[in-house]
Amino acid sequence: MRTLVKTKCLLDCTGSDPIPGGWFVYENGVILSAGRPEELGEPEGIGETLDFSDCYVLPGLIDSHVHLGLSHIDTIEPMPPTKQMAQPAQTKILKAVMYLRQHLDAGVTTVRGMGEEHFIDIHLARAVEDGYIEGPRIIPAGNVITATHGHGQTGFNAADGVEGVRLACRQNLAQGAELLKIFVTGGVVSGRGGLHFSTYTLDEIRTAAEEAAALGKYAAAHVHGGPGLDMCVDAGIRSLEHASMATDAQIEKILRADCWVTGTFSPAFHPQGVHSLTPEQEERLAAAKEKFLETFTKLVRLGANLSFGTDGVHGALAFEAITIAQCGASKKQAILYLTREAARACRRENVIGTITPGKYADFIALTHNPLENLENLTKIKAVYLAGVRKRGENKVLPA
Repeated sequence: MRTLVKTKCLLDCTGSDPIPGGWFVYENGVILSAGRPEELGEPEGIGETLDFSDCYVLPGLIDSHVHLGLSHIDTIEPMPPTKQMAQPAQTKILKAVMYLRQHLDAGVTTVRGMGEEHFIDIHLARAVEDGYIEGPRIIPAGNVITATHGHGQTGFNAADGVEGVRLACRQNLAQGAELLKIFVTGGVVSGRGGLHFSTYTLDEIRTAAEEAAALGKYAAAHVHGGPGLDMCVDAGIRSLEHASMATDAQIEKILRADCWVTGTFSPAFHPQGVHSLTPEQEERLAAAKEKFLETFTKLVRLGANLSFGTDGVHGALAFEAITIAQCGASKKQAILYLTREAARACRRENVIGTITPGKYADFIALTHNPLENLENLTKIKAVYLAGVRKRGENKVLPA
């Protein structure tokens, strides 16, 4: 059955201007046509019409960096994320079901997993696809790949040396990982080695990039700065997660290599981000936040490939847009970072990210214009995933 969607204003997120009164048509979850009613003409074979003529409609949002087994804002069982990573698979999967709902509530229709334990994101991706649980589609990376002394270490997931990294990569790929994630530097308030030191060698990092590329996939790296960032770019890592301590020279290097950078403001800046810190951790966090904003202001100004993720503050993707706007991005560009550009970052631009023919009918309806105020990204009236209503009203016009 073909469905016609009428809007007050269509933001197709192609980079073009908004389309007042725009329409689009989809069938079997895939968009057939989109644009101005006068250009589309009277669509044929319409079996249902969704009336969002009082709403601003745009593609479903894409969270490019999540960890589905942990949360910074879990009030049920509060504990540091590093301890959550070591919890049993059963516990983490049950928690993830709740977190996936939070993403849908926030208008997120696709998430990219950036490293779990026990391959839970791969299992969750299949469960969502098969309809056993409700959530956005998941692009899984499988288990984290980290050294014995590295960030994200849980005590049973060490991958040391070239062959150790190779084995971990191949285990993830065999299970169905769609990308690989390697931890190279420490974290802002946790992890060994700090933000400017690498716990992997160039050869180990290159191994992850090569193993991913061998199957037509790509590697992403948790990396903040220092020699580790240089090695990631030199090794062929496609997506640099965080990159908060990048120097001017490293930013130029990132641009030349055409790498992607995924920003994650929420853990450090969101009111419900990292908390209950020691005085030493508070000092580290304050220093990192100042540099973080400086780095991303430069990345925006220079036109770097950017996407954003919530990194354990589930449902806070609008906060990422608001924060990158503070770094100089226009409201339009901030929205594109969560849609079109995020799809490119995830290598899914052929199926998601814009409301154009051939893409999945992933879309959200907002009661207020996000181009006037990015906080309006939270004013969601309905969420559709592949043409199926997941949240809000199903405003069907009478035949």
